[in-house]
Amino acid sequence: MRRYFQWPFAVSAIIAVAVTGCSNAGDAYIERYVTAYKAVAVASAQGPAGLSATAEVIDTNLPIGADEELPATQPAGIVPGKAGELVRWSKRRGPAYPDDFWRSFGRDVKELPATIWDDTKATFTDPWTLVAMGGAVAAGIALDATNMNGTVADHFTKNGSQLSKCGDMIGDVGGNPGLHFGVAGAMYFTSLATGDVKTYETSKALINALAVNGLTTLALKGIVNNESPNGDKFGWPSGHTSSTFCLATVMHEAYGPAVGIPLFIFASFVGYERIDARNHDFNDVISGAIIGIAIGHIVMQNHQPRILGFDVIPWSDPANNAVGIALMKEF
Repeated sequence: MRRYFQWPFAVSAIIAVAVTGCSNAGDAYIERYVTAYKAVAVASAQGPAGLSATAEVIDTNLPIGADEELPATQPAGIVPGKAGELVRWSKRRGPAYPDDFWRSFGRDVKELPATIWDDTKATFTDPWTLVAMGGAVAAGIALDATNMNGTVADHFTKNGSQLSKCGDMIGDVGGNPGLHFGVAGAMYFTSLATGDVKTYETSKALINALAVNGLTTLALKGIVNNESPNGDKFGWPSGHTSSTFCLATVMHEAYGPAVGIPLFIFASFVGYERIDARNHDFNDVISGAIIGIAIGHIVMQNHQPRILGFDVIPWSDPANNAVGIALMKEF
């Protein structure tokens, strides 16, 4: 169910600027919508036909800034800018060059290091990430110190593997980070070809989240350098588990419980399979899950234009010749 919260434009703009004053991205979105509202006000004087045409423009993801390119699908005059100049990655939603697959792909490849670095900074400057990382470390130490690892290991030593070879293969392959990058890549190329902005943005967030999660997991493995039950080095934390939970978190926040819950169930199965196959100890899996959820959440939030947890959308009231912004949240 969607609930809408509406205020007069002036009050909303003041609140938005106050909340996002330290964020260039927040200011950028406010600027974008202010420009769009002016277009609505002009169109409202032209009657229903004018409002209908303007609504179509606002429904697209408008770029912002005085030095940015106007996509060919949007009429001149709605957004200030100079044709032929590129919209920076941090100020746009959707491909850099609409309807041009290869130019957009090339631009995204060039911008990828910058976007990953931006998400890395967002991840490790967020207090909740540091809390989650501390929790992952504490859980790993506590589960080992209380001999929970030994208890779980004794269970599987006594009873043997509980999963069939097919089940082990599903967990091993389905939890492999390489497969997750493949899923993100498939989403990205499909959205680039079809012009699906939501899938495009979700795929880019997913690619970055998996990259940040993978690098973080590898760094922790190298620092701790403990042995897995099967004798392999670098056991803690579980990379399969962290990557699968990262994937589930991003998809849950993008598409809701209908997609997220089944993926979380599968991520839990991957964690169980890692223990059942004796590739990891119990604490490897628990810590990996915490890390994956934390990084997936923070990266996804870094890709969303929000104020106090609400999505920012245009709002107009043609009957009263009024325009403003609305804060929307799904419950």
